[in-house]
Amino acid sequence: MPQERVVPSEVKGVSIVLTGSATDMSDFKLNPFKAFTGGFPTGIIPRKLLRKYWYPPVPNNGDGTAKYAPYGMRKIEAVLIKKFGAENVVVVHPNNLQKVVGPKTKVIGITSMEPVGTGFVSRTYTSFVGFGGKPIAAAEFRELVDNPILRKWGAKIILGGSGAWQIHKAKLQKKYGIDCIIMGEGEKTALKIFRMALNDEKLPPVVETKPPDPEEIPCIIHPSIFGIVEIMRGCGRGCRFCSPTSRRRYSFPLEHVLKEVELNASKGTKMTILASEDLFLYQSREKFLPNREAIVKLIESIAAVPGVEYIQPAHASLAPVVYDPRVVEEIGPVLFEKSRWVSKGTRHSSVEIGIETGSIRLMNEYMRGKVLPYKPEEWHDIVTKGIEILNENRIWPLVTLIIGLPSENDKDTIATLELLDKLKHSKIFYVPLLFTSEEDCMLREARHMDLNHLTSLQWELVATCWKHNIEVFVPEDDRWKIRLGGMVAYAMYYRWKHGKRILKPIMKFSGWNG
Repeated sequence: MPQERVVPSEVKGVSIVLTGSATDMSDFKLNPFKAFTGGFPTGIIPRKLLRKYWYPPVPNNGDGTAKYAPYGMRKIEAVLIKKFGAENVVVVHPNNLQKVVGPKTKVIGITSMEPVGTGFVSRTYTSFVGFGGKPIAAAEFRELVDNPILRKWGAKIILGGSGAWQIHKAKLQKKYGIDCIIMGEGEKTALKIFRMALNDEKLPPVVETKPPDPEEIPCIIHPSIFGIVEIMRGCGRGCRFCSPTSRRRYSFPLEHVLKEVELNASKGTKMTILASEDLFLYQSREKFLPNREAIVKLIESIAAVPGVEYIQPAHASLAPVVYDPRVVEEIGPVLFEKSRWVSKGTRHSSVEIGIETGSIRLMNEYMRGKVLPYKPEEWHDIVTKGIEILNENRIWPLVTLIIGLPSENDKDTIATLELLDKLKHSKIFYVPLLFTSEEDCMLREARHMDLNHLTSLQWELVATCWKHNIEVFVPEDDRWKIRLGGMVAYAMYYRWKHGKRILKPIMKFSGWNG
Protein backbone atom coordinates (compact mmCIF):
# COMPACT_ATOMS: atom_id res chain seq x y z
CA MET A 1 0.00 0.00 0.00
CA PRO A 2 1.74 3.25 -1.07
CA GLN A 3 2.29 5.87 1.58
CA GLU A 4 0.19 8.98 1.16
CA ARG A 5 2.38 12.01 0.54
CA VAL A 6 1.63 14.82 2.94
CA VAL A 7 3.38 18.08 2.15
CA PRO A 8 4.76 19.30 5.50
CA SER A 9 5.18 22.97 6.28
CA GLU A 10 8.83 23.02 5.19
CA VAL A 11 7.97 21.70 1.72
CA LYS A 12 7.41 24.46 -0.80
CA GLY A 13 4.37 23.00 -2.58
CA VAL A 14 3.87 22.54 -6.33
CA SER A 15 4.12 25.39 -8.85
CA ILE A 16 0.91 24.62 -10.77
CA VAL A 17 -2.11 23.08 -9.04
CA LEU A 18 -5.25 22.11 -10.97
CA THR A 19 -8.54 21.35 -9.23
CA GLY A 20 -12.33 21.57 -9.44
CA SER A 21 -15.31 21.59 -7.13
CA ALA A 22 -16.54 18.47 -5.34
CA THR A 23 -19.15 17.84 -8.06
CA ASP A 24 -16.66 18.33 -10.90
CA MET A 25 -14.21 15.97 -9.18
CA SER A 26 -16.63 13.04 -8.77
CA ASP A 27 -17.91 10.32 -11.09
CA PHE A 28 -21.24 10.10 -9.21
CA LYS A 29 -20.56 6.39 -8.66
CA LEU A 30 -19.88 5.87 -12.37
CA ASN A 31 -23.20 7.31 -13.50
CA PRO A 32 -22.85 10.23 -15.96
CA PHE A 33 -26.61 10.84 -15.95
CA LYS A 34 -26.54 11.33 -12.16
CA ALA A 35 -23.99 14.07 -12.74
CA PHE A 36 -26.81 16.24 -14.10
CA THR A 37 -28.21 16.39 -10.56
CA GLY A 38 -25.40 18.79 -9.74
CA GLY A 39 -27.78 21.34 -11.26
CA PHE A 40 -30.52 20.53 -8.72
CA PRO A 41 -30.99 22.69 -5.59
CA THR A 42 -29.11 21.75 -2.45
CA GLY A 43 -32.39 21.07 -0.64
CA ILE A 44 -32.46 19.81 2.92
CA ILE A 45 -29.86 17.04 2.58
CA PRO A 46 -26.53 18.17 4.08
CA ARG A 47 -23.82 18.37 1.45
CA LYS A 48 -21.59 16.38 3.77
CA LEU A 49 -23.88 13.40 3.18
CA LEU A 50 -24.16 14.09 -0.55
CA ARG A 51 -20.37 14.11 -0.84
CA LYS A 52 -20.21 10.76 0.87
CA TYR A 53 -23.07 8.92 -0.80
CA TRP A 54 -24.05 10.81 -3.99
CA TYR A 55 -20.88 12.36 -5.41
CA PRO A 56 -17.96 10.88 -3.49
CA PRO A 57 -14.44 12.11 -4.28
CA VAL A 58 -12.47 10.45 -7.03
CA PRO A 59 -9.83 8.13 -5.54
CA ASN A 60 -6.32 9.49 -5.14
CA ASN A 61 -2.99 7.96 -6.09
CA GLY A 62 -1.70 7.66 -2.55
CA ASP A 63 0.08 11.02 -2.65
CA GLY A 64 -3.03 13.20 -2.69
CA THR A 65 -3.15 13.58 -6.47
CA ALA A 66 -6.40 12.62 -8.20
CA LYS A 67 -6.54 9.28 -9.95
CA TYR A 68 -9.26 10.56 -12.31
CA ALA A 69 -10.10 14.13 -13.31
CA PRO A 70 -12.37 15.99 -15.76
CA TYR A 71 -11.33 15.43 -19.36
CA GLY A 72 -10.80 19.12 -20.17
CA MET A 73 -8.55 19.48 -17.14
CA ARG A 74 -6.54 16.46 -18.29
CA LYS A 75 -6.02 18.14 -21.68
CA ILE A 76 -4.68 21.32 -20.05
CA GLU A 77 -2.57 19.21 -17.69
CA ALA A 78 -0.97 17.49 -20.69
CA VAL A 79 -0.14 20.84 -22.30
CA LEU A 80 1.38 22.17 -19.06
CA ILE A 81 3.40 19.03 -18.31
CA LYS A 82 4.91 19.09 -21.79
CA LYS A 83 6.11 22.66 -21.22
CA PHE A 84 6.87 22.83 -17.50
CA GLY A 85 7.51 19.20 -16.48
CA ALA A 86 5.46 16.65 -14.54
CA GLU A 87 7.10 17.61 -11.25
CA ASN A 88 5.60 21.12 -11.51
CA VAL A 89 1.97 20.19 -12.29
CA VAL A 90 -0.51 18.32 -10.08
CA VAL A 91 -4.24 17.62 -10.21
CA VAL A 92 -6.07 17.23 -6.89
CA HIS A 93 -9.54 16.94 -5.40
CA PRO A 94 -10.34 20.06 -3.32
CA ASN A 95 -10.09 17.90 -0.17
CA ASN A 96 -6.36 17.53 -0.85
CA LEU A 97 -5.37 21.09 -1.66
CA GLN A 98 -3.48 21.42 1.62
CA LYS A 99 -1.17 18.61 0.51
CA VAL A 100 0.13 20.40 -2.58
CA VAL A 101 -0.43 24.13 -2.15
CA GLY A 102 2.45 25.99 -0.52
CA PRO A 103 4.78 28.99 -0.86
CA LYS A 104 6.11 27.66 -4.17
CA THR A 105 2.62 27.50 -5.69
CA LYS A 106 2.32 30.22 -8.31
CA VAL A 107 -0.94 29.39 -10.02
CA ILE A 108 -4.08 27.42 -9.23
CA GLY A 109 -6.24 26.45 -12.19
CA ILE A 110 -9.90 25.65 -11.54
CA THR A 111 -12.26 23.98 -13.96
CA SER A 112 -16.04 24.23 -13.65
CA MET A 113 -19.09 23.17 -15.61
CA GLU A 114 -21.63 24.99 -13.45
CA PRO A 115 -20.05 27.62 -11.14
CA VAL A 116 -23.12 29.85 -10.83
CA GLY A 117 -25.99 27.55 -11.77
CA THR A 118 -27.17 29.44 -14.85
CA GLY A 119 -26.81 26.65 -17.39
CA PHE A 120 -29.78 24.92 -19.02
CA VAL A 121 -30.18 22.10 -16.48
CA SER A 122 -29.50 24.15 -13.35
CA ARG A 123 -31.83 27.00 -14.26
CA THR A 124 -34.59 24.61 -15.23
CA TYR A 125 -34.62 22.20 -12.34
CA THR A 126 -33.73 24.64 -9.59
CA SER A 127 -36.74 26.62 -10.86
CA PHE A 128 -39.05 23.62 -11.02
CA VAL A 129 -38.22 22.54 -7.49
CA GLY A 130 -38.46 26.16 -6.43
CA PHE A 131 -36.95 25.82 -2.98
CA GLY A 132 -33.84 24.41 -1.39
CA GLY A 133 -31.27 27.05 -2.25
CA LYS A 134 -28.79 27.39 -5.07
CA PRO A 135 -27.77 24.47 -7.31
CA ILE A 136 -25.48 21.92 -5.69
CA ALA A 137 -22.70 22.54 -8.21
CA ALA A 138 -22.80 26.30 -7.60
CA ALA A 139 -22.69 25.80 -3.83
CA GLU A 140 -19.70 23.48 -4.14
CA PHE A 141 -17.91 25.92 -6.44
CA ARG A 142 -18.44 28.76 -3.97
CA GLU A 143 -17.04 26.61 -1.17
CA LEU A 144 -13.97 25.86 -3.27
CA VAL A 145 -13.19 29.48 -4.18
CA ASP A 146 -13.75 30.56 -0.56
CA ASN A 147 -11.09 28.12 0.68
CA PRO A 148 -8.41 30.34 2.30
CA ILE A 149 -5.60 28.06 1.16
CA LEU A 150 -6.09 29.22 -2.44
CA ARG A 151 -4.79 32.69 -1.52
CA LYS A 152 -2.57 31.93 1.47
CA TRP A 153 0.62 32.32 -0.56
CA GLY A 154 -0.61 34.71 -3.24
CA ALA A 155 -1.12 32.22 -6.09
CA LYS A 156 -2.92 33.45 -9.20
CA ILE A 157 -6.38 31.93 -9.65
CA ILE A 158 -7.34 30.99 -13.22
CA LEU A 159 -10.80 29.70 -14.08
CA GLY A 160 -11.63 27.65 -17.18
CA GLY A 161 -14.05 24.96 -18.25
CA SER A 162 -17.36 24.96 -20.08
CA GLY A 163 -19.08 27.00 -17.35
CA ALA A 164 -16.47 29.75 -16.99
CA TRP A 165 -18.73 32.15 -18.93
CA GLN A 166 -21.23 32.07 -16.05
CA ILE A 167 -18.86 33.87 -13.67
CA HIS A 168 -18.13 36.54 -16.29
CA LYS A 169 -21.80 37.07 -17.19
CA ALA A 170 -22.86 37.22 -13.52
CA LYS A 171 -20.08 39.75 -12.80
CA LEU A 172 -18.75 37.60 -9.95
CA GLN A 173 -15.09 37.52 -10.93
CA LYS A 174 -13.93 40.13 -8.43
CA LYS A 175 -16.17 38.86 -5.65
CA TYR A 176 -14.83 35.34 -6.08
CA GLY A 177 -11.21 36.51 -6.29
CA ILE A 178 -10.52 35.06 -9.73
CA ASP A 179 -7.58 36.66 -11.50
CA CYS A 180 -8.28 35.39 -15.03
CA ILE A 181 -11.19 33.66 -16.78
CA ILE A 182 -10.34 31.60 -19.86
CA MET A 183 -13.39 31.09 -22.06
CA GLY A 184 -13.35 28.56 -24.89
CA GLU A 185 -10.98 25.82 -25.99
CA GLY A 186 -7.83 26.21 -23.94
CA GLU A 187 -5.06 24.14 -25.52
CA LYS A 188 -3.72 27.02 -27.63
CA THR A 189 -4.15 29.87 -25.14
CA ALA A 190 -3.85 28.44 -21.63
CA LEU A 191 -0.10 27.87 -21.91
CA LYS A 192 0.52 31.59 -22.44
CA ILE A 193 -1.65 32.57 -19.45
CA PHE A 194 -0.06 30.03 -17.11
CA ARG A 195 3.41 31.17 -18.19
CA MET A 196 2.46 34.76 -17.36
CA ALA A 197 1.24 33.65 -13.93
CA LEU A 198 4.46 31.75 -13.24
CA ASN A 199 6.42 34.89 -14.15
CA ASP A 200 4.31 37.05 -11.79
CA GLU A 201 2.97 39.08 -14.71
CA LYS A 202 -0.39 40.80 -14.56
CA LEU A 203 -3.08 38.60 -16.09
CA PRO A 204 -5.88 39.81 -18.36
CA PRO A 205 -9.23 39.53 -16.51
CA VAL A 206 -10.89 37.62 -19.36
CA VAL A 207 -9.40 35.73 -22.29
CA GLU A 208 -11.50 34.49 -25.18
CA THR A 209 -9.44 31.72 -26.72
CA LYS A 210 -8.67 30.96 -30.32
CA PRO A 211 -9.51 27.43 -31.47
CA PRO A 212 -6.42 25.24 -31.50
CA ASP A 213 -5.25 23.47 -34.60
CA PRO A 214 -5.99 19.72 -34.34
CA GLU A 215 -2.27 18.91 -34.11
CA GLU A 216 -1.99 21.20 -31.07
CA ILE A 217 -4.38 19.03 -29.07
CA PRO A 218 -2.42 16.43 -27.08
CA CYS A 219 -3.55 13.05 -25.82
CA ILE A 220 -4.25 12.99 -22.12
CA ILE A 221 -1.50 11.42 -20.03
CA HIS A 222 -3.53 10.57 -16.92
CA PRO A 223 -7.03 9.02 -16.83
CA SER A 224 -10.26 11.00 -17.07
CA ILE A 225 -13.46 10.76 -15.05
CA PHE A 226 -15.96 8.42 -16.76
CA GLY A 227 -13.13 7.39 -19.11
CA ILE A 228 -14.10 10.28 -21.37
CA VAL A 229 -12.31 10.46 -24.69
CA GLU A 230 -12.97 13.02 -27.38
CA ILE A 231 -13.74 11.58 -30.80
CA MET A 232 -14.82 14.81 -32.46
CA ARG A 233 -14.84 18.52 -31.67
CA GLY A 234 -17.28 21.09 -32.98
CA CYS A 235 -20.35 20.46 -35.06
CA GLY A 236 -20.93 23.09 -37.72
CA ARG A 237 -24.71 22.75 -37.79
CA GLY A 238 -25.03 26.33 -36.54
CA CYS A 239 -27.90 26.04 -34.04
CA ARG A 240 -28.19 29.55 -32.64
CA PHE A 241 -28.79 28.55 -29.00
CA CYS A 242 -25.70 26.32 -28.79
CA SER A 243 -22.00 27.20 -28.85
CA PRO A 244 -20.37 23.89 -30.01
CA THR A 245 -22.55 23.79 -33.13
CA SER A 246 -20.88 26.98 -34.34
CA ARG A 247 -17.36 25.59 -34.07
CA ARG A 248 -15.48 24.05 -36.94
CA ARG A 249 -15.90 20.30 -36.90
CA TYR A 250 -13.00 17.89 -36.99
CA SER A 251 -12.61 14.27 -36.00
CA PHE A 252 -9.65 12.82 -34.14
CA PRO A 253 -7.80 9.93 -35.80
CA LEU A 254 -8.74 6.49 -34.54
CA GLU A 255 -5.18 5.98 -33.26
CA HIS A 256 -5.47 9.13 -31.12
CA VAL A 257 -8.81 8.00 -29.69
CA LEU A 258 -7.63 4.45 -28.95
CA LYS A 259 -4.51 5.73 -27.19
CA GLU A 260 -6.70 7.59 -24.71
CA VAL A 261 -9.16 4.68 -24.38
CA GLU A 262 -6.31 2.29 -23.62
CA LEU A 263 -4.86 4.70 -21.03
CA ASN A 264 -8.19 5.02 -19.24
CA ALA A 265 -8.95 1.32 -19.35
CA SER A 266 -5.49 0.39 -18.06
CA LYS A 267 -6.16 2.58 -15.00
CA GLY A 268 -9.47 0.90 -14.22
CA THR A 269 -12.04 3.42 -15.41
CA LYS A 270 -14.40 0.68 -16.78
CA MET A 271 -16.55 3.18 -18.70
CA THR A 272 -15.68 4.96 -21.94
CA ILE A 273 -17.73 8.03 -22.81
CA LEU A 274 -17.34 9.16 -26.41
CA ALA A 275 -17.36 12.95 -26.28
CA SER A 276 -18.65 14.61 -29.44
CA GLU A 277 -21.54 16.75 -30.60
CA ASP A 278 -22.67 13.97 -32.93
CA LEU A 279 -21.43 10.39 -32.95
CA PHE A 280 -22.90 9.89 -36.42
CA LEU A 281 -20.75 12.59 -37.99
CA TYR A 282 -17.44 11.04 -36.90
CA GLN A 283 -15.03 11.16 -39.85
CA SER A 284 -17.85 12.41 -42.11
CA ARG A 285 -16.46 12.78 -45.64
CA GLU A 286 -19.28 14.98 -46.85
CA LYS A 287 -20.95 17.83 -45.05
CA PHE A 288 -23.47 16.04 -42.85
CA LEU A 289 -23.55 12.49 -44.20
CA PRO A 290 -22.45 9.62 -41.94
CA ASN A 291 -19.29 7.65 -42.65
CA ARG A 292 -20.60 4.21 -41.71
CA GLU A 293 -17.30 2.37 -42.06
CA ALA A 294 -15.45 4.81 -39.79
CA ILE A 295 -18.18 4.83 -37.14
CA VAL A 296 -18.46 1.04 -37.03
CA LYS A 297 -14.68 0.65 -36.88
CA LEU A 298 -14.52 3.21 -34.06
CA ILE A 299 -17.11 1.43 -31.90
CA GLU A 300 -15.81 -2.07 -32.58
CA SER A 301 -12.19 -1.02 -31.93
CA ILE A 302 -13.05 0.59 -28.60
CA ALA A 303 -15.12 -2.43 -27.56
CA ALA A 304 -12.11 -4.65 -28.20
CA VAL A 305 -9.84 -2.75 -25.79
CA PRO A 306 -9.23 -4.87 -22.67
CA GLY A 307 -10.85 -3.35 -19.60
CA VAL A 308 -13.61 -1.45 -21.43
CA GLU A 309 -16.80 -2.69 -19.78
CA TYR A 310 -19.17 0.11 -20.82
CA ILE A 311 -19.35 2.37 -23.87
CA GLN A 312 -21.51 5.48 -23.66
CA PRO A 313 -21.84 7.83 -26.66
CA ALA A 314 -22.43 11.38 -25.42
CA HIS A 315 -24.48 13.01 -28.21
CA ALA A 316 -25.99 12.16 -31.56
CA SER A 317 -28.44 13.60 -34.07
CA LEU A 318 -31.32 11.96 -35.88
CA ALA A 319 -30.87 13.04 -39.50
CA PRO A 320 -27.84 10.72 -40.09
CA VAL A 321 -29.77 7.85 -38.50
CA VAL A 322 -32.55 8.26 -41.03
CA TYR A 323 -30.10 8.74 -43.89
CA ASP A 324 -28.23 5.49 -43.16
CA PRO A 325 -30.04 3.19 -40.70
CA ARG A 326 -27.38 0.52 -41.23
CA VAL A 327 -24.99 2.54 -39.06
CA VAL A 328 -27.27 1.98 -36.07
CA GLU A 329 -27.96 -1.62 -37.04
CA GLU A 330 -24.22 -2.38 -37.04
CA ILE A 331 -23.19 -0.56 -33.86
CA GLY A 332 -26.42 -1.22 -31.93
CA PRO A 333 -25.47 -4.75 -30.80
CA VAL A 334 -22.05 -3.55 -29.59
CA LEU A 335 -23.54 -0.65 -27.64
CA PHE A 336 -26.12 -3.01 -26.15
CA GLU A 337 -23.42 -5.45 -25.07
CA LYS A 338 -21.39 -2.61 -23.53
CA SER A 339 -24.30 -0.83 -21.84
CA ARG A 340 -24.88 -0.60 -18.11
CA TRP A 341 -28.48 0.65 -18.25
CA VAL A 342 -31.50 -1.42 -17.21
CA SER A 343 -35.01 0.04 -17.00
CA LYS A 344 -37.92 -1.94 -15.55
CA GLY A 345 -35.93 -5.12 -16.07
CA THR A 346 -35.05 -4.35 -19.70
CA ARG A 347 -31.48 -3.72 -20.72
CA HIS A 348 -30.79 -1.00 -23.29
CA SER A 349 -28.17 1.54 -24.35
CA SER A 350 -28.66 5.28 -24.56
CA VAL A 351 -27.39 8.53 -26.08
CA GLU A 352 -28.38 12.18 -25.69
CA ILE A 353 -30.29 13.68 -28.62
CA GLY A 354 -31.63 17.21 -29.01
CA ILE A 355 -35.10 17.31 -30.55
CA GLU A 356 -35.63 20.79 -29.01
CA THR A 357 -38.95 21.62 -30.73
CA GLY A 358 -41.68 20.31 -32.98
CA SER A 359 -42.19 23.72 -34.57
CA ILE A 360 -41.11 23.97 -38.20
CA ARG A 361 -41.09 27.75 -37.87
CA LEU A 362 -38.61 27.62 -34.98
CA MET A 363 -36.54 25.02 -36.79
CA ASN A 364 -36.22 27.38 -39.74
CA GLU A 365 -35.39 30.33 -37.52
CA TYR A 366 -32.91 28.83 -35.06
CA MET A 367 -31.66 25.40 -36.15
CA ARG A 368 -31.92 24.74 -39.87
CA GLY A 369 -28.65 22.85 -39.80
CA LYS A 370 -30.01 20.25 -37.37
CA VAL A 371 -32.04 18.57 -40.13
CA LEU A 372 -29.35 18.48 -42.83
CA PRO A 373 -29.22 16.84 -45.33
CA TYR A 374 -33.01 17.18 -45.11
CA LYS A 375 -35.30 20.22 -44.93
CA PRO A 376 -36.91 21.67 -41.77
CA GLU A 377 -40.34 20.81 -43.16
CA GLU A 378 -39.41 17.12 -42.83
CA TRP A 379 -38.53 17.40 -39.12
CA HIS A 380 -41.46 15.40 -37.70
CA ASP A 381 -40.79 12.51 -40.06
CA ILE A 382 -37.06 12.60 -39.29
CA VAL A 383 -37.70 12.50 -35.54
CA THR A 384 -40.30 9.75 -35.57
CA LYS A 385 -38.35 7.58 -38.02
CA GLY A 386 -35.01 8.21 -36.29
CA ILE A 387 -36.37 7.31 -32.84
CA GLU A 388 -38.01 4.21 -34.28
CA ILE A 389 -34.67 3.05 -35.74
CA LEU A 390 -32.87 3.67 -32.44
CA ASN A 391 -35.51 1.82 -30.42
CA GLU A 392 -35.47 -1.13 -32.82
CA ASN A 393 -31.77 -1.42 -32.04
CA ARG A 394 -32.33 -1.21 -28.27
CA ILE A 395 -31.17 2.38 -27.92
CA TRP A 396 -33.44 4.42 -25.64
CA PRO A 397 -32.29 8.02 -26.06
CA LEU A 398 -32.32 10.85 -23.56
CA VAL A 399 -34.03 13.65 -25.47
CA THR A 400 -33.85 17.37 -24.70
CA LEU A 401 -36.58 19.89 -25.52
CA ILE A 402 -36.14 23.66 -25.20
CA ILE A 403 -39.07 25.61 -23.80
CA GLY A 404 -39.33 29.32 -24.44
CA LEU A 405 -37.08 29.92 -27.42
CA PRO A 406 -37.22 33.61 -28.43
CA SER A 407 -40.47 34.40 -30.28
CA GLU A 408 -42.02 31.01 -29.37
CA ASN A 409 -45.83 31.16 -29.37
CA ASP A 410 -48.74 28.81 -28.64
CA LYS A 411 -48.73 27.41 -32.19
CA ASP A 412 -45.10 26.39 -31.73
CA THR A 413 -45.85 24.68 -28.43
CA ILE A 414 -48.83 22.86 -29.97
CA ALA A 415 -46.55 21.63 -32.76
CA THR A 416 -44.18 20.19 -30.15
CA LEU A 417 -47.07 18.55 -28.30
CA GLU A 418 -48.21 17.01 -31.59
CA LEU A 419 -44.72 15.61 -32.15
CA LEU A 420 -44.69 14.13 -28.65
CA ASP A 421 -48.03 12.51 -29.36
CA LYS A 422 -46.49 10.79 -32.39
CA LEU A 423 -43.74 9.49 -30.08
CA LYS A 424 -46.01 8.37 -27.22
CA HIS A 425 -45.14 4.68 -27.66
CA SER A 426 -41.39 5.28 -28.00
CA LYS A 427 -38.73 4.45 -25.44
CA ILE A 428 -37.47 7.94 -24.63
CA PHE A 429 -36.44 9.84 -21.52
CA TYR A 430 -37.44 13.48 -22.01
CA VAL A 431 -35.54 16.36 -20.41
CA PRO A 432 -37.46 19.61 -20.97
CA LEU A 433 -35.21 22.65 -20.47
CA LEU A 434 -35.93 26.35 -20.09
CA PHE A 435 -34.24 28.40 -22.81
CA THR A 436 -30.97 29.86 -21.53
CA SER A 437 -28.90 32.41 -23.43
CA GLU A 438 -25.36 31.18 -22.92
CA GLU A 439 -22.52 33.66 -23.31
CA ASP A 440 -20.88 32.08 -26.34
CA CYS A 441 -23.95 31.30 -28.46
CA MET A 442 -25.56 33.46 -31.15
CA LEU A 443 -28.63 34.11 -28.96
CA ARG A 444 -26.58 35.39 -26.00
CA GLU A 445 -28.52 38.68 -25.93
CA ALA A 446 -31.92 36.97 -25.79
CA ARG A 447 -33.90 36.85 -22.54
CA HIS A 448 -33.88 33.68 -20.45
CA MET A 449 -37.17 31.85 -20.11
CA ASP A 450 -38.40 31.44 -16.53
CA LEU A 451 -41.33 29.67 -14.87
CA ASN A 452 -43.26 32.89 -14.29
CA HIS A 453 -43.58 33.36 -18.04
CA LEU A 454 -44.58 29.80 -18.96
CA THR A 455 -47.94 29.58 -20.69
CA SER A 456 -50.53 26.94 -19.83
CA LEU A 457 -49.53 25.02 -22.96
CA GLN A 458 -45.86 25.10 -21.98
CA TRP A 459 -46.75 23.75 -18.54
CA GLU A 460 -48.69 21.01 -20.31
CA LEU A 461 -45.61 20.23 -22.40
CA VAL A 462 -43.48 19.82 -19.26
CA ALA A 463 -46.12 17.58 -17.69
CA THR A 464 -46.46 15.48 -20.87
CA CYS A 465 -42.70 14.84 -20.88
CA TRP A 466 -42.52 13.72 -17.28
CA LYS A 467 -45.70 11.65 -17.48
CA HIS A 468 -44.09 9.78 -20.37
CA ASN A 469 -40.87 9.29 -18.39
CA ILE A 470 -42.78 7.81 -15.48
CA GLU A 471 -44.71 5.43 -17.70
CA VAL A 472 -41.58 4.19 -19.46
CA PHE A 473 -39.10 4.08 -16.58
CA VAL A 474 -41.03 3.75 -13.29
CA PRO A 475 -42.51 0.36 -12.30
CA GLU A 476 -46.30 0.36 -11.93
CA ASP A 477 -46.11 -0.54 -8.23
CA ASP A 478 -44.07 2.58 -7.47
CA ARG A 479 -46.18 5.16 -9.30
CA TRP A 480 -48.51 5.77 -6.35
CA LYS A 481 -45.61 7.50 -4.60
CA ILE A 482 -45.34 9.98 -7.47
CA ARG A 483 -49.11 10.58 -7.51
CA LEU A 484 -49.10 11.26 -3.79
CA GLY A 485 -45.95 13.37 -3.94
CA GLY A 486 -47.31 15.47 -6.79
CA MET A 487 -50.51 16.37 -4.99
CA VAL A 488 -48.75 17.07 -1.69
CA ALA A 489 -46.28 19.34 -3.52
CA TYR A 490 -49.18 21.17 -5.17
CA ALA A 491 -51.08 21.60 -1.90
CA MET A 492 -48.06 22.75 0.08
CA TYR A 493 -46.11 24.81 -2.45
CA TYR A 494 -46.91 25.00 -6.15
CA ARG A 495 -50.40 26.47 -5.95
CA TRP A 496 -49.03 29.31 -3.84
CA LYS A 497 -46.09 29.86 -6.17
CA HIS A 498 -47.74 29.42 -9.58
CA GLY A 499 -51.49 29.48 -8.95
CA LYS A 500 -54.25 27.17 -10.13
CA ARG A 501 -52.79 26.95 -13.64
CA ILE A 502 -50.31 24.39 -12.31
CA LEU A 503 -53.01 22.01 -11.02
CA LYS A 504 -53.77 20.37 -14.38
CA PRO A 505 -50.10 19.80 -15.25
CA ILE A 506 -49.40 18.41 -11.77
CA MET A 507 -52.32 15.98 -12.11
CA LYS A 508 -51.17 14.94 -15.59
CA PHE A 509 -47.57 14.49 -14.46
CA SER A 510 -48.70 12.49 -11.42
CA GLY A 511 -50.96 10.26 -13.48
CA TRP A 512 -54.24 11.22 -11.80
CA ASN A 513 -56.00 11.96 -15.07
CA GLY A 514 -54.87 8.89 -16.99
